[in-house]
Order: sequence, then C-alpha cells, then structure tokens
Amino acid sequence: MKNQTACLDIYWTIHPARSLGDYELDVSPYEDTVTRKPWKMNLSKLNMLKPDSDLCLKFAMLCTLNDKCDRLRKAYGEACSGPRCQHHTCLRQLRAFFEKASEPHAQGLLLCPCAPGDLGCGKRRRNTIAPSCSLPSGTSNCLELRRLCLSNPLCRSRLADFQTHCHPMDILGTCTTEKSRCLRAYMGLIGTTMTPNFVSNINASVALSCTCRGSGNLQEECERLEESFSHNPCLTEAIASKMLLHSQLFSQDWTDSTLAIMERQLDSLEALFSLYYTQPDLLPTRGIGHHRLAISSGDKQLYLALS
Repeated sequence: MKNQTACLDIYWTIHPARSLGDYELDVSPYEDTVTRKPWKMNLSKLNMLKPDSDLCLKFAMLCTLNDKCDRLRKAYGEACSGPRCQHHTCLRQLRAFFEKASEPHAQGLLLCPCAPGDLGCGKRRRNTIAPSCSLPSGTSNCLELRRLCLSNPLCRSRLADFQTHCHPMDILGTCTTEKSRCLRAYMGLIGTTMTPNFVSNINASVALSCTCRGSGNLQEECERLEESFSHNPCLTEAIASKMLLHSQLFSQDWTDSTLAIMERQLDSLEALFSLYYTQPDLLPTRGIGHHRLAISSGDKQLYLALS
C-alpha cells in the first residue's frame, strides 16, 4: 500500500471521469494478484470462554490475543467511540485495520456466523465497524455517496475493485472472479464513503447506508447501485461461504497445520468449480458433480457443502 495515494492519483488522471446516468463500470486499478498466507490462529486459547459463547465473541477474543490485531482494533475503537467521534478519523483507522490486520482475523471479526435468533451475536457482528460513527449521519442519497466517492481517488478505486470482482456477468448470476477475491474487494470499501454494513441483527444481509428517495430521473441508476450490494448474488454467496467455513472451524479442535491444509484444498476446489461453471468442456465429466468436499487431517474430517 506504500505510495498508494500518489499512484491512484496518476491512474485516475489518465482515465476519463464517469458521469451520473452512465452505468459503465470502471476497471479496477489494482493488479489482480492474490497473496495467500496460512491461517495462524490457535483455537485452543479460547478455553477461557464459556463453551456456548457465540462465534463473534470467539473471533473477537482471537483478535485480542493477537498483538497486531488487538492494537489495530483498539485504534479504530478509540477513534470511532464517544458522543463526538471524528468521522474521518474513524474511517481512516477502519481502513488501517482492514489493510494491516491478518486476513483471517479481519474476516473472522467481520464475517462471524450467528445462530438463528441469536440477536446478541448479530448485534456484535453489526457493530464491528462502529456504524454509529463510521456510517453517514441521517439518510443520504446513494448517488450523492457515489459522487463523493468518485471525487476521491482511493474510494473510487475501491468501488471499481468491488464492481470488477463482485459483479454478476449474466442473468444467471455467474460471478466474474473467485469468492475470496470478491470478499477482499468488499472489505476494501470499509472505511470509505461507500462503507457497507449488515442491515440488522437477525440476518447476514448487507447494504449501503443510503436511500434512493429523491433520485428523480436517476431513480433506476440509483437502485442499480444500491442493489449491487443488497441484492448481489456474488457477494451474498461469498459471505455465506466464508461464514460456513468459520462455523466449521469451531466444530472441531483444528490445529494450525490443519487450517493451512484446509485453505489450500479450498483454493484448489474453488478454482476447479469456477472452471467447471465457466469452461466445462475443459474438465472431465466424472467426479465433478459431487457437492461435498472432505478435508482431513489425521482422524479429523471437515465437510463443506458446495452448490
């Protein structure tokens, strides 16, 4: 991320500006490279919690037990708390957390699964990004948020990255890239003008904090923007898949080595299924139609349901 601002300023200087009413999507300025690191979270440290503690509390504890995650989380917690929070400082510290904290810790905090009816867990998950300070006050128009976003090179870049990697290619909802890449793009928006969040404590639906009321002739344009978050099959599937994985992590006492093996096997399977749905002629027909993946380490196995 070094010299990111200067680089993005140059990028958008040589790319034409979009105007409202033109829904051609910007192309992400970020290179489509992915650096994967093995999970490094010792779940055995959670024995200090009650066995029936919700998973959002467990992931919060894992962050607390990690020096870097704890330091970054406290920084945005302090900036985003209090009756007179500094909105822009809060956003800056949120961006720092999701850019610098390890991906397993950041995704665990943000995308922790909650049992049906567990409103306490849902509230904890929804409050992860301190919405009372980080989200716009009042009811903003979604197109106005986008206008502000497009005037800022960083926000515009993050929005373009989200639109590039979480955009359905066709009416069937076929996604352009892997679910993991969509999640990274989604999390990259947190701490910008276009910060999304969970809409309630009872489910995992997400949306922008804005409305399309008063959009006039641009009502359809506004609704498409809003629905790219609230009714996006690629984003919904990516979030559900990650929450399923997080649920399975706590169903057994997985070791660090098991998690590393599991991540590699999930990456391979995701690439295989992506190829299966986009270029099926390149794959053999036998063995692809199974809808469960067994990941094993010693005498333990984890089954993930796949559609």
